[in-house]
Amino acid sequence: MSPAVGPKPCTLFCPNCSQRVTTRVKSKSTTKTHILALILCCLMCWPCACCLYCTKLARNSNHYCPNCKAFVGTYKR
Repeated sequence: MSPAVGPKPCTLFCPNCSQRVTTRVKSKSTTKTHILALILCCLMCWPCACCLYCTKLARNSNHYCPNCKAFVGTYKR
């Protein structure tokens, strides 16, 4: 079971290395991001579609342990 994580780095005990760490967060585009971008492009709003990939608005936040680099959890938007 992964710990509850949010959109920003959080302090927790890593389930892999059992150390107290502040997670490293990477944003990742999802299928939802791509579908929203496609819809915006079809509506001739391509600048808005580009913004989806430049901001964290429609992207998930994946949390990783900085010590052992293990995946800790995902915050879905």
